Amino acid sequence: MVEEMQKQVMKRSDPRQTYLEGPPIHLGRHIIAEFFNADFDALNEAKKLEEAMCDAARAAGATILSSHNHFFEPHGVSSVVIIQESNLCIHTWPEFGYAAADFFTCGDTVNPWHSFEFLKKYLKAGRFNAMELQRGSSTLINNPAMFDSRVSMVQNPGKDGSIVCTEFAENTYTGVSVKSDGPPMVNKRSKFQKIVIAKNKWWGNMLWLDDIFNVADRDEFIYHEMIVHTPMMIHPNPKRVLIIGGGDGGSAREVLKHPALEKVVMIDIDEDVVNECRKHMPEINSGAFDDPRLELIIGDGIDYVKKAADESFDVIIVDSTDPIPDSVAETLFTEDFYRNCHRALSKNGCISTQSLMPMRFYPDIYRKAVKNVRLAFGKEQVYVYLIPMDCYGG
Repeated sequence: MVEEMQKQVMKRSDPRQTYLEGPPIHLGRHIIAEFFNADFDALNEAKKLEEAMCDAARAAGATILSSHNHFFEPHGVSSVVIIQESNLCIHTWPEFGYAAADFFTCGDTVNPWHSFEFLKKYLKAGRFNAMELQRGSSTLINNPAMFDSRVSMVQNPGKDGSIVCTEFAENTYTGVSVKSDGPPMVNKRSKFQKIVIAKNKWWGNMLWLDDIFNVADRDEFIYHEMIVHTPMMIHPNPKRVLIIGGGDGGSAREVLKHPALEKVVMIDIDEDVVNECRKHMPEINSGAFDDPRLELIIGDGIDYVKKAADESFDVIIVDSTDPIPDSVAETLFTEDFYRNCHRALSKNGCISTQSLMPMRFYPDIYRKAVKNVRLAFGKEQVYVYLIPMDCYGG
């Protein structure tokens, strides 16, 4: 049963661990668990729950040093068991049939999943949520410089050539590890950035640019529909559209759904991104690159807007990568760029731009982007939408 549980639960190993120098070495295993629809009395009887936690520790093969509990009036219990191999702890909300627990063990003589299984049965939990993390990576301990980067993605090569891609921001793990099914289809560096395209059985084909997740087949429609149709429907009669970036072709696909178009220009600086996405992620563009209404230009979008005639577009869509410092997209979020966009827009013109999530990933960059829009346009309207892909932080 325990082995089956380990297969069912998403196992989040240390994503910064590199396997190029041998097998990963971790100091401990940490199971974070939630129990739902559990028995009220089992959750609320403090002494019995403490005894059950001790039994759970013994089930894992741990050596108990001490145990404690505290009862909260009118109901609720916190209990902790200190073991020679670390600790087990739990906090309960009997009125909701809910408990949150941690099983943290060190060394290879104990198995925290045995503790989890014992406690699940004791609580008579109808449902549960659990995940395992491996703690204390020897790679991180021995290489503190790895904490210096603000955003990074580690690709851990598997025996079959597959990669495990995991993103970090502000030195914090912000997403799940995504394992490719076999070797990546694309793993190269263009003149401007690193390009990785790999297949995952759940998310489909996925694109990373400069080691930052960019788009996945399964949920890309949410992003592309929102960045395109909101400005297209705000404008009373959009006929001339400029797309800056958008090398995967998703924004072009959505723009071309509007029947009254007279001119659609898409300009992307990286021809390799366009070609690789066209080849390996064709569902995203859905034939947009072959549509005669689309003029595809490989070039500098900033220079293009600077030279564009006044009021030459009704809608401008900036479908760029993130404005990370020193990245290829950083200059697409400056006041000068937005002022040129303002000049190139018609009287009722609209612009939409991807500018990071306001509550995660570099809020200072987000605030700066909004400020520059306000300086150029005199006002701004922000709309926030959620994308399921955990790796991108929602």
